[in-house]
Amino acid sequence: MKIVSAVVAALIVLSAGFDVARAADPLEVVAKDALPADVVKVDIAKMKYAPATLEVEAGTTVEWTNSDAVPHNVQIGTPAKIMGAMLRTGQTMAIRFNEAGDYSYTCTPHPFMKGGVKVKPKA
Repeated sequence: MKIVSAVVAALIVLSAGFDVARAADPLEVVAKDALPADVVKVDIAKMKYAPATLEVEAGTTVEWTNSDAVPHNVQIGTPAKIMGAMLRTGQTMAIRFNEAGDYSYTCTPHPFMKGGVKVKPKA
């Protein structure tokens, strides 16, 4: 009888539209029109990322801008956790880092271009 009551209660809760909140993804691509005011910027120029390494707090959005004459991208992790599209001169890509950790990135057509983001827990 207790099992039947528990199953019935669970079905009632689920049918009422109860939704368990999910945690945010560790990494999220952020659209240009949704960028926060306090975005951290990385410039892509002269075949390198500047600055190449960052230290930020969880929840921070980082935006890469290609100022170079050739296309570049940003691939986070190996294997890729995020594979950014090729950015032409003046184009941008932004990622929100939601979880603490060390994230390395590279430009896939130019693997000598490397960078990293160290994400600290939110204070």
